[in-house]
Amino acid sequence: MGQRDRPEHLRSRVFARMFFSYVAIIVAFVAFYCAWYLRVYASHNEDLARGEVQQRVEAMGTRIDRQLLGAQGLCAAVNASSACRALQQTLYTEKKAVDTMQLYRVLSELKRIKASSNSLAVYNLLLCFQGDNKAYTASSVVDYEGENALLGTSPYLGVTTVKALLGVQKSTNILMNKEFFVYAEDYALASTGAAKGVVLVLLERGGLASMMREAAQDMAGASLSVGGAELLSVGEREGVAFTANSMVVPGLVYEATLPERALRAPLLTGALVPLAGSALLGLAFIAASYLLARRYYQPIGNIGQMLGTTGENEIENMLSGIRELIGERNGYREKMVTISPYARQGMLHSLISGDERHTPQLDVLIDEHFLSLRRACYMLALVDVADMAGGDDAPEQLRQAQERVKAVCREASGERVTVVCYQRTPRSLYVIASSDDEALLEPTFYTLYERIAEAVDDRRFSVTLGVSRCEHDLDRLRDACADAQAALGQMLVGGRSSVYFLDGLLSQDARRYAFPKDAYKRILQYLDAGDMDALGALLDEIYRRNVVEQELPLDEVRAMVDELHQTLCAALRAFGGGTHIRIERISEAATIDEIFAYYRAALEAAIAQARTMKEEDGAGALAPRILAAIEEGLFDPQLSLSALADRFGVSTKVVSEICKQAYGRTFLQYVHERQIAHAAELFKTTDLSLEEIAGRCGFTNLLTFRRNFKAGTGQNPSEYRR
Repeated sequence: MGQRDRPEHLRSRVFARMFFSYVAIIVAFVAFYCAWYLRVYASHNEDLARGEVQQRVEAMGTRIDRQLLGAQGLCAAVNASSACRALQQTLYTEKKAVDTMQLYRVLSELKRIKASSNSLAVYNLLLCFQGDNKAYTASSVVDYEGENALLGTSPYLGVTTVKALLGVQKSTNILMNKEFFVYAEDYALASTGAAKGVVLVLLERGGLASMMREAAQDMAGASLSVGGAELLSVGEREGVAFTANSMVVPGLVYEATLPERALRAPLLTGALVPLAGSALLGLAFIAASYLLARRYYQPIGNIGQMLGTTGENEIENMLSGIRELIGERNGYREKMVTISPYARQGMLHSLISGDERHTPQLDVLIDEHFLSLRRACYMLALVDVADMAGGDDAPEQLRQAQERVKAVCREASGERVTVVCYQRTPRSLYVIASSDDEALLEPTFYTLYERIAEAVDDRRFSVTLGVSRCEHDLDRLRDACADAQAALGQMLVGGRSSVYFLDGLLSQDARRYAFPKDAYKRILQYLDAGDMDALGALLDEIYRRNVVEQELPLDEVRAMVDELHQTLCAALRAFGGGTHIRIERISEAATIDEIFAYYRAALEAAIAQARTMKEEDGAGALAPRILAAIEEGLFDPQLSLSALADRFGVSTKVVSEICKQAYGRTFLQYVHERQIAHAAELFKTTDLSLEEIAGRCGFTNLLTFRRNFKAGTGQNPSEYRR
């Protein structure tokens, strides 16, 4: 096709400039989008790969943490063992030689504790006392020479031999010379807390290494380190390092390495289809731009044909023709009327003036601020909804209260602050507030608390909030949950129905809590005597000295509660009253007043149970006498459960049980049946008045007699007599 055979617009330089400007914009945009997509794709896939590897490292740490947690449990069991405590007392307090039976008990106890771990990784347990060159194990006693260097360094974690760890000079025992993964804690007396020895848990080094290899899978290598010192490693250490901190042993770090090439995303398989789609979309836009350029060129072409200005210098010729047109007076109005429709479109002025600036729409697309994303900040709160009344309907009432909390969160979410709510447990929820303005977050939680309290509007419920610090990274969401839990823990000393922020935990007070040294002895003495008043006074003394008279840091209050819990548990275990009361740790958030009330109720239950069991032991001999007393006093108005209990020195519960076993019914049911039967006999055989019959049957109140008689016979006394 020749130059003159092509359509007019294809021979126009104006059309070519217009069309290729569109094409340039489309190509630039597609190229920019492809480059941006490739970068985002690579970054996203690398983040996914890193996240997957980090999860595997944390999973490896969790598996090893379970072993260490089991080792801590073994150390705690040894510390709590009465046999081990008796051995320590024999050696150091009584300064006597250990007899064979006592040694057998200690070794059997260590063997039992080791077996309770149910872990093949635990090789053996060692118990070493200060100044005693003997190591007591689950199977034997090993003599050694040297000074125990581990005393007072609890906890200890390392990969070494027992011989090197204890400073043994010479030993051929395999237990002393084999290399283990060792976890050690001080053996301390519960009463003083002073270290009197050390407990060592020997874990199989090879078993832990195999566990690390299995968890690491296709990673280059893995290692364990404490304080920067490497304890155990498998594989190679070259590559990108991923770490996780132990949740059991402070300072223990799990690390795994991965070759850098493993983090790179597969380019062709993952990005080819979106890039091809972008290219096809760009071609479609180019076709649309051709049609658009042709449409907008049409008025320009008509002007050129009218002025006869086509050719190589089309624009110059058109400008020259317009000047001549404007300068001519003859036919001026006719020509301008013809041109005006095209002038109104704005195209003519743009081409004539040579204005090649970007359109406003293009300015928006290339604006740097369009591509920048502001990172929102957020705060997380743990909302505790406590049912203070209880009752059979408590679960349903608690569910309704939580639904009201969720509704408040939905209503509080707006343009400036977004609020979302997630269920955690039947009595607690997570609430997350996010905003571009950090200053709006803290007031939001105060407002939420007020609205929740207003929406719940029920005295039986107590709503408490624990709020984390402000965060900017969603990767720290787990840390924010832990911070909210820690903030909520302030209700221990601050009480319920409030908002607690994490900043409230930052206390540098160094005061220590007060706790009676003879608390265990006193509690056991009061339990044996059944003296609840003395036990209550002891609890009041501890509460007053640590809560009322001084403001302790939260950590100190928790430590005091832990020691009180351990002391009460030990006293109840040693209590000879035959009770089965056990004090459990309170897992839900609670105030200090609620904890002490729980301890007081548990002690009251233990004393009451012991008293009841003692009464029941003697109830068998008293049963004939109690039944005879009931028969003798059937028509005595003073006959009652409490009167019988006081007469024979037992509880009303014991009297009730004797009646049920003898008569098959309760005390009141039996007495009323006999009284009503006697009244019916008197109605039939005598002419006594209603008042006299009621008195002879043990009733002092005529209304009560009428009600009981009708309940027993189905008729009123007057109807029955007729």
